[in-house]
Amino acid sequence: MRVWGDGGTRSGSVLMWLGLGFILVVYNPTSFAVAQEPVEVERADTTAVEPAQDTPPPAPPEPWYKTPTKNLFVFSLGLAIWPSLGDKEFGTTSATSSPGSLNSVGRALQAAYERHIAHWHRGDLYLGAEVGGFLFDNDQAVLGTEPSTGSPVKGMLDSRLWYAGPSIKFMIGEGRVKFFVGGGVGYYSLNLAESNEAPPPCTKFGGCFITKRSLTKSAIGGHVSLGIDLAAYQTQSGWQWRIRLEDDIHLVNYRSLDNFSPGAGGLSGPLNVIQIGVMGGF
Repeated sequence: MRVWGDGGTRSGSVLMWLGLGFILVVYNPTSFAVAQEPVEVERADTTAVEPAQDTPPPAPPEPWYKTPTKNLFVFSLGLAIWPSLGDKEFGTTSATSSPGSLNSVGRALQAAYERHIAHWHRGDLYLGAEVGGFLFDNDQAVLGTEPSTGSPVKGMLDSRLWYAGPSIKFMIGEGRVKFFVGGGVGYYSLNLAESNEAPPPCTKFGGCFITKRSLTKSAIGGHVSLGIDLAAYQTQSGWQWRIRLEDDIHLVNYRSLDNFSPGAGGLSGPLNVIQIGVMGGF
């Protein structure tokens, strides 16, 4: 009985070790495969990231502010509207017995230079100088007869005004469109004149005229302006060309004009100028 018991014990031990070996053989490849999976995933992830490392980084955003054109030159033409001038009567003219008057709408011409000096609150400040002139003609034809000869004669009544002075403008906007407000002060000179056409012969182009009376007055005045600049063209050398639309209101007071026509009273603003111009700058 004891011998059989020892043999059964040995048989059980052998079977137990065979079972453990079978379990190790069966489960060892599975565990090895499972252990390899993270490595393969890591390699796959590394391969996927490699192309991203070759992509260049995104470019930084451009700054919203760019330095504007430094020097600007402007030449403008337009209409000048002076209501108080059209309301004046300057007495009877020598060519006719009817009162003389001037049209309240005339022609305007202006030239200006502007230089950028500073950037301020998302806009740009420009300082410069400008000069301009306005011409107002007869409100109606003044025709008469020369007393000594009886021949027809044409009378001219006109007003010439010019000004010059410093100016300042504040421009807002980037790219093709810019808005601006501004103003300035200056010296204003007014000339009123009545002249008659000289009898022939006259060889001067545009006719010959004899001045009958005239008056020149000067005053210090100012103006405010509002407008828009539209980009038109830019050359390779750096010149930029723009179209400017501008409205100026001039304020000036010449007080009494009685020396030209008794009882005419004073002459003052506002004088409104609507103009279109060409602007070049670098």
